[in-house]
Amino acid sequence: MRTALLDADVICYQAAASAQRDYGEEIWSDIKGAIADAEAQIFKEMEMADCEQVILVWSPKNGSNWRKLVMPMYKMHRKSTPKPICYGELRDEMSKRFDNVSVDWLEGDDIFHMLQKKIPNSVVVSIDKDMFTLPDVEYLRPHTMAFPTYTSRDYADYYWLYQVLIGDSTDGYKGLLGTGPKRAEKLLAEFMYVGIDDNGQATHDFDFDGAWNAVVNAYREKGQDNWLEQAQMARILREGDYDSKNKRVRLFNPDKEEWLELPKSK
Repeated sequence: MRTALLDADVICYQAAASAQRDYGEEIWSDIKGAIADAEAQIFKEMEMADCEQVILVWSPKNGSNWRKLVMPMYKMHRKSTPKPICYGELRDEMSKRFDNVSVDWLEGDDIFHMLQKKIPNSVVVSIDKDMFTLPDVEYLRPHTMAFPTYTSRDYADYYWLYQVLIGDSTDGYKGLLGTGPKRAEKLLAEFMYVGIDDNGQATHDFDFDGAWNAVVNAYREKGQDNWLEQAQMARILREGDYDSKNKRVRLFNPDKEEWLELPKSK
């Protein structure tokens, strides 16, 4: 049996937003329509991933997020846009109907790799391109991919450093100022070796250490000293990065082992 690990935050938000109407003096929402839309999307993504089972992956209800402990401005600009009014009710209803998981202080994205490693034949399904930073997983990005593809560790590391360079304005970390996709690709190109295996599939061999040094030097040339913070923001947690027993998160730091102790749940 194959299991689809779905980004429930996005599915729920989109369904709730589609069900909402703003009439100026009154905002109206069709919760029944939202439930139907969310369920339809869940089953559609299961089919696309060729899966018979599903687990919905949520971010914490209480809004706790370890990245805000490292960079307080992380996603702060999103507060000006409230969630659709039936979002909470829809989330509760979907959680009753499907297996689901959430962990305090971890974004939903941070759960995917740990979950995928624990569940054989599972597929990560999300519209978020940041999932390309997860190594050794099957990943499906709806609307842009026809079927799941395998992301190697080398490609995941490459894409992670690519994100460190270009930043993510949606999440509120800017990366290397003045750097867009073309410059980032050019900087990393000399450290990525692409080949073809016996089956005609592309292979990737990435010199992470060399690329990381180049990223640090590029930051220094711009007069920035926040490369480590930006790398920590861009890194989606991987298996072993969350210590559930001691409630702490391993932060990326090539010079030392660094753990972030998480506060007690709100």
